[in-house]
Amino acid sequence: MISKLAKVFGLGDKEQFRAVKVRNDACTYNFTAVNMRFNKVKGFFKEAKLEVDFNIHALDQSFLNLRWPVDGIRTGIPERDKQLIEAVHFFNGLEYPEIVFKSREISKESKNQLIVTGDLFIKEHRKTVALYVGYSQDKYGYQLFVDYSLDRFEFGIGESGSFAIGRQIELEFDICLQFESA
Repeated sequence: MISKLAKVFGLGDKEQFRAVKVRNDACTYNFTAVNMRFNKVKGFFKEAKLEVDFNIHALDQSFLNLRWPVDGIRTGIPERDKQLIEAVHFFNGLEYPEIVFKSREISKESKNQLIVTGDLFIKEHRKTVALYVGYSQDKYGYQLFVDYSLDRFEFGIGESGSFAIGRQIELEFDICLQFESA
């Protein structure tokens, strides 16, 4: 049976809910870290490369893979950006030019809430993570909202004995996907 939502938006079959295009101009990839225990450092990834095939009605066939070029890290202070990008104890961008997330499974948690399980690769470290992803849908596609707290020690980011940077880095991504038919 065609859902009421499909009728409202003039979409007849479930294949029309498939999104393989990314609206890069509407996507944001932000992060926040506590510095010196009282100051927040906010930044963003200048770009991301997404490989996506997403359909809320076919999650078992859907995937969401992201690549962030390390040299796209921006915090508003070029000297700090250079250190984060190039320093061996931070992202070591010369040897590891990308941060990569590859989804393995997407499942529905509740209304407008998904769990995207996949592997996160930062430097030589790989960890399976579960991202809780909120989503909304309109007649053009989907908007995905990702909030994730990254333990930087698990990925060898920064010196573990240093308290200058908080242990947790808060990630906040908004990803806009366009229906294949739009």
